[in-house]
Amino acid sequence: MTLLAEDTDLWDVVFREPPARARFIEQLARDAGGRLLDVGCATGSFCRLLRRRGIEAEGVDINPRFIEAAQAKDPGGRFHVGDMRTMALGQTFDVVVCIGTTFCYNLSNREIAATLSRLREHVRPGGLLLLDVLNAIAFTGPRPFRPVTHHAFARGGVEATATIRHRLDLAAQTMTEQVTWRRPGQAPRRDPEESLRLLFPQELAFHLDTAGFDDVQLRGGFGVDPRARLDGRRLVAIARRPLHRKNRSV
Repeated sequence: MTLLAEDTDLWDVVFREPPARARFIEQLARDAGGRLLDVGCATGSFCRLLRRRGIEAEGVDINPRFIEAAQAKDPGGRFHVGDMRTMALGQTFDVVVCIGTTFCYNLSNREIAATLSRLREHVRPGGLLLLDVLNAIAFTGPRPFRPVTHHAFARGGVEATATIRHRLDLAAQTMTEQVTWRRPGQAPRRDPEESLRLLFPQELAFHLDTAGFDDVQLRGGFGVDPRARLDGRRLVAIARRPLHRKNRSV
């Protein structure tokens, strides 16, 4: 288990909600009906933010420590322990979102198909799915790949630095990361390696279509008109669950 998966306070220091993403998803949920499920909700900060803005947001995460922290942070919220590949909450939502790197933990096409099937079952007919993934174009294009990066975090008395080693496997379309953490008064901590799937825009659109979604829109981010370029590190897809099951010809 990684340090971030164990230490919920450090997680909240490292990951802070980008304002443009929060505004975009809030408006998307409001326009769609106001009920949202955050898959991979971590410590629940985004759900709590949306609930304060009048969105009926629930969260699900595979890590019980995150769900415990989310419930403590927002006692009035609803949070569930569940794996995106197998979850069955028994309800549907106007919008289901899977943001950050959560969806990228599906390393194989089989895992992608299983997860999209589960996500689809939690979107009401006519509702929306939003995925936020790592864009393979950014890792294989002309921009230099950095095998080692350094980061510093400090907030609310929590301090940490992270040295991250990155490795690409182009055949598998994965990026593997290993983080070494250093914190005042503690020995360095090296996390186990984690791999993330990289997805090309039309590849992601194909997976969504195959899973039974319509009206796939691809975006380069959550800012003002980000559709003009699709070569940045983030790739956002919005798709609709049809009102009726799609008929497919072979």
